[in-house]
Amino acid sequence: MPTRSAAMTRPRKAIAELARLRPTQLTLGYIHMRDKMAVTRRHQDLTDHAALRRFLRRHRIKTVVGPGGTLFIVDHHHWARAWLELGYRRAPVRVLHDLSKLGPSAFWKRMGALGYVHPYDELGQRLGVEALPATVMGMRDDPYRSLAAFTRLAGAYRKPPDAAGDFRWAGFLRERVEEDMGTIGGFALALSRSIRLARSAAARRLPGYCGAAPG
Repeated sequence: MPTRSAAMTRPRKAIAELARLRPTQLTLGYIHMRDKMAVTRRHQDLTDHAALRRFLRRHRIKTVVGPGGTLFIVDHHHWARAWLELGYRRAPVRVLHDLSKLGPSAFWKRMGALGYVHPYDELGQRLGVEALPATVMGMRDDPYRSLAAFTRLAGAYRKPPDAAGDFRWAGFLRERVEEDMGTIGGFALALSRSIRLARSAAARRLPGYCGAAPG
């Protein structure tokens, strides 16, 4: 990956090897990721290959170039993992910044300042960047990330402007919802309660809060 400056001002598009992309998060929601696999399968089953390419481009993985030219994912970890699970080797990416001239310490400091690093484990505890996996295939499952995502998709709150907001919603639900989310019935019960909670006054300080449902 060629580099030009310590901080690119204009994003650029490229194609990258999925297995070489480095995560900046420790967890993802496996249920949410499997839903993205299903969405991708529906597109790849179409005979219109151009439509599949357009679909992939619409969900370009957002990245930053780090030391040594390594690409780090800063958004769309779920899509990257879903496509790898489906056997895709390459995918469209968008390069937001080129920080390849920074050393590791300065790089992570800059990434933190940009709000791009979220090494929270499946219990919601923040770890160091050394805990981040080498590829998205090493990311752990946090069922509350799936719960938060489906609560949002149900219209209970708006998508936050950044990943920090996603983690805040997962943490909010983790503190209040206790169900066996390893079963369909348990996840359904958890989702029903989460939708009510997301609309309640308890969630009013969270990004994307919509307030009580009309009627």
